[in-house]
Amino acid sequence: MISQHVSVVAPPRHGVGSFATWVAASCEPGAHVLNIGAGKNLSGGLRPLRRRSPYLVGVDPDAAVHENESLEERYQSSLEDFAPAHEEKFDTAFAVYVLEHVEDPQAFVASCARVLKPGGSLFALTLNVRQYFGLFTWATTRLGLSERLLERLKGRDVMEAYHFPTQYRLNSVPTVTRHLADAGFDSAEFRLYDDTKRYQWYFPHPLRWFPEAYTRTVYALGSPHLMGHLTFRAVKGRPAR
Repeated sequence: MISQHVSVVAPPRHGVGSFATWVAASCEPGAHVLNIGAGKNLSGGLRPLRRRSPYLVGVDPDAAVHENESLEERYQSSLEDFAPAHEEKFDTAFAVYVLEHVEDPQAFVASCARVLKPGGSLFALTLNVRQYFGLFTWATTRLGLSERLLERLKGRDVMEAYHFPTQYRLNSVPTVTRHLADAGFDSAEFRLYDDTKRYQWYFPHPLRWFPEAYTRTVYALGSPHLMGHLTFRAVKGRPAR
């Protein structure tokens, strides 16, 4: 059984920086921290965490991980292949815009639990499949249309530089909670928000009024499950004595 708390928070001024501040608050100096899906582009946003002076390790299937200068160690690997040799090595693990790309949620969350020490924390920042943007992306992915639509909207250069195929199999509070419970996490705190700027970028100019109107509406309703961004902290259970 997992305890759960879900709340709505105001959209942060800097999404990744605010998330990194939350992660940093759980880290002692010198803590072993795993950046899942580290890539090469987020070192600036992670400054609040870097100021805590953790021992930061990155894992990512993409070769770009070798260019990430914020890491002490770099591994070009999937998390599932990385986990067996790094069992209970980390105090904290986090993933920034990774969950929407996960193909096998059960294996992924189990691997997250495997690399964490008992009592360790898993943090994630992702998109919520129950908001219009996540739902639209989920549907077009299932129909095999998402790649063509994004290329038409933003061009091939943007696709090649920033885009990885999405799955949206681990992107709602109920789904995440279920997999966390199955993997042995004891508690999960969810913080959800809607960030107009994040979604406006994808809209053609005549429709860019819609994300702002939607954000105002969902905050008026106060419903966390309609918010576009989903963040959480989950704590791995300790063995019974």
